[in-house]
Amino acid sequence: APREPRPAASEGPGLTGEELVAQSVRVTEELLAAMGFEAKVGARVDGNHVDVTAEVARDENLLTGPKGEVRQALQYLLNRRLNRGETSRYHLQLEINDFWKRREEELRDLARSLAEEAVASGGEAVTEYLNAQERRIVHVTLRDDTRVKTYALGTGMIKRVAIAPADFAGGPRDEGD
Repeated sequence: APREPRPAASEGPGLTGEELVAQSVRVTEELLAAMGFEAKVGARVDGNHVDVTAEVARDENLLTGPKGEVRQALQYLLNRRLNRGETSRYHLQLEINDFWKRREEELRDLARSLAEEAVASGGEAVTEYLNAQERRIVHVTLRDDTRVKTYALGTGMIKRVAIAPADFAGGPRDEGD
């Protein structure tokens, strides 16, 4: 059975798991309906984390964006709505037609491919610009590969990830991941 959310002492009583699921589904259905989408929405809760799945029959790309930037923006709005603009007690992860599942697999494949490239060339191989959630996939995928090291390049929310041989002289040039 999922854990019930435990609010911080100063925040008063939190939502039960059932209430969190119901509210998450409701705010997601409302947002998508306001955008003109009919969606089958479901949710699964684990503590203060709720995974919301939305299935749409058409125009999925309008809700995801080419690289998931629209999905991420919708996820942000849903989190603000769910948390009523207060501190983030609850974390909502939005999945649209398995987009994030496919994107994760794409990022894992990319990470492994860039690791091979870095080892073969003896230098850095660099990803495109990624958000924090995407960068984490790259770092975690290569965490146990002792041949390489990973580090973020850039500043701000959107950065690239460099993959380099473990003994590569260069390295992180910024703070981050």
